[in-house]
Amino acid sequence: MGITKDEYLTSLSKLHNMTIGIVYGFEKESAKGYSHYDLWKADVISDWMLAAEEIGCIVFLADVRTFVLGAMNNSLPKIDFVVNLSNGTCNLSSLGLVPSTCSFLNIPCVPCDASVALLGENKQWSNIIARSSNVLVPKDLTEEQIGGIYRPINLGSSKGVSKSKPGSASYLYQEFIRGYDVTTPIMYNPMSFELEVLPSIVYYPDNMDPNWFLGDNEKQYHKGYKKITAKLDDEAKKAYIELAKSFTISTYCRIDARITANSIEELNRKANDAIKLKDLYFSEINPMPTIKKDINFHTSLRGVDPSYNLFESIEIYMGTIANGSFTGFILSSSIIALIKAMH
Repeated sequence: MGITKDEYLTSLSKLHNMTIGIVYGFEKESAKGYSHYDLWKADVISDWMLAAEEIGCIVFLADVRTFVLGAMNNSLPKIDFVVNLSNGTCNLSSLGLVPSTCSFLNIPCVPCDASVALLGENKQWSNIIARSSNVLVPKDLTEEQIGGIYRPINLGSSKGVSKSKPGSASYLYQEFIRGYDVTTPIMYNPMSFELEVLPSIVYYPDNMDPNWFLGDNEKQYHKGYKKITAKLDDEAKKAYIELAKSFTISTYCRIDARITANSIEELNRKANDAIKLKDLYFSEINPMPTIKKDINFHTSLRGVDPSYNLFESIEIYMGTIANGSFTGFILSSSIIALIKAMH
């Protein structure tokens, strides 16, 4: 069951004058348990601030400590929704600080609550859940087996992903899938009230080697590859939606995987057609993916064509909202999703 254009426009108009708390990680935060391997900075924070303003909302900006202290002291203004921009903590438990505080205050949190964030970001548990679903997962290997790949359990942004054994004991050691990296965004459609799989982003390494993978250095400096968009087939889309629902995703997320291929020619054949579920091996789910201008999520939304149900929602949003942006569309859709869940 979905809604009409007029009903969608009414939903958007109801967001006007809401107060959106945008809570970010302060780069010089002194708490020992709040160290970072990655930190969203002004480009991400400002993109969300502009998004809130474009849908007619009032922005309340605070760093994590200010927000939590305000919550405990009952000194915060009335906040309708919080956008959690506290990410990349070395201590995974600290990642739940903002959404847990939101839960304490009974304020809905974008993109997810603490349980979803911690479950999705823990690779050990996310792999267990993926194995219980309808997607392929690389085999776990013993230390005696060679040729695998190490993935730190608690880190994202490709930090520490390596074919060499890391110093930390908190890692997965898995079969390495020959092929190429692919990431697939999923988000809530505010007109159909359903999660929808968006176009995938496939990484093409400059050396075309199926043994290449997106590591820390490549991710940080955006080098050694180019990216193209591709589609998943219906079976893969269905499996990805079921997997996202297993993590109780309600707003948006991103699923990373490997496409099996022994050559760039084989990859081209698979990417030019709809990518099949049998060719995809789960790597991880990201319940808090980076959202900003020209990032993967935006690139994927730009690739949405009339074959996607979400196309109509995007067209209406961009045609109605002055200076409409993809981040504004994601924010408004997420708020609508959370409002729907509350009722």
